[in-house]
Amino acid sequence: MSRWGIIAAGVVVFVLVASQVLVPSLGERQVEDRLTEGGGSADVTLGAFPAARLLFSDGERFEVEARGLDLAVDEEAEVFNRLDGFSNVAVSIDDSVAGPFELESFALTRDGEEPYRLVATGTTTASALADAGLESVELPGESLADFLLDSLLGDADSTVPLELDMELTSDEGRVQVVSGGGTLAGFDTGPLAELVTSAIVVRL
Repeated sequence: MSRWGIIAAGVVVFVLVASQVLVPSLGERQVEDRLTEGGGSADVTLGAFPAARLLFSDGERFEVEARGLDLAVDEEAEVFNRLDGFSNVAVSIDDSVAGPFELESFALTRDGEEPYRLVATGTTTASALADAGLESVELPGESLADFLLDSLLGDADSTVPLELDMELTSDEGRVQVVSGGGTLAGFDTGPLAELVTSAIVVRL
């Protein structure tokens, strides 16, 4: 090999090694910044080989540990666009706010081709739903806010528990519940899965 060939090969190796370090670091910082824009802390780990795959939301690993976040509900339809290309997903968020929901815990995981698993606990109120503009979200037979007010005998500021435990799939980025469910004030409220998930996942 000529001297120039050796130099060119060395440059290529250097670029590949540098990108393997720099690209994940930059991607991790971007996700952390999006999540913590309203406060809180986040630790993000991205993994892919070659690392350039991360530029196209593709890789082996997408991990997040965060707490104290304050996130607005986003009605973005393609919620899972940034996660679908990763083989293993593990998002864990504690003691945070997602729109009108005070979340004690939120865990979204996926292993390979399996569906996403969502487990979340928290609270909300009818007045918080109205302030967030979600009072018109429909449940079977009535709006979400009306449902809560009926359940709480008209007390808009009473806190009610939220529990979600379900499997989700992505339909071109959109959330689809395939099993499990959620409860609010002890009643089934499946539509909440998309609201809570979208508030968090579109920031990833």
